[in-house]
Amino acid sequence: MKKRLFLTGPSGIGKSTIIRQALGPALAYAGGFVTERVSDGEGRLLGYELLPAAAAMSGTAYQSWRFLDYSGSVPAKDNEVFRNQGVRLLQEAEYYPFVLLDEIGGFEMLIPQFRNALAELLNSEQPIIGVLKEAENAASIKRRFGLGDKFTQLTDNLRAVLGKDGDTVLLEVKAPGDPAASRIARAWAEEYAPK
Repeated sequence: MKKRLFLTGPSGIGKSTIIRQALGPALAYAGGFVTERVSDGEGRLLGYELLPAAAAMSGTAYQSWRFLDYSGSVPAKDNEVFRNQGVRLLQEAEYYPFVLLDEIGGFEMLIPQFRNALAELLNSEQPIIGVLKEAENAASIKRRFGLGDKFTQLTDNLRAVLGKDGDTVLLEVKAPGDPAASRIARAWAEEYAPK
């Protein structure tokens, strides 16, 4: 099994769920980060927050940082979350047995400090499992936040680099609970995540 596994596919298809089910209790030993959707009591989207990867077990004991805010009349993004906390979580990931990156390939790629820390991690020997935003989702972010062509260039480059890397598998999730993706994620966890 290759050291790095990234699931891709449409938003809401269950990529993160597949990874979390495959890792189970081993999530407590993960470095890296997760992103969580935040909704109000009626299910209305308020934004997205960044948390340490271990928070996927139970986010209540961890500090979170909102990087996308939909609570106002105009969506707002906070680059500082990835410039500061995101970089720190990537740098600290080397001290964990494996890394969870859920997800990469969004507007954080515009932040040089984050890109550099991500490149360093991807060039290390750390086992990594995660979600890679697909091109259509990145294009939607580009339109919503008025991001330029540099954003498309950076996200396309990330997908190309990972696609050509001999130690990385990019696996498309084709349906909720995709049995093939679930099986491969479990095999990855079996090999690289602590029991």
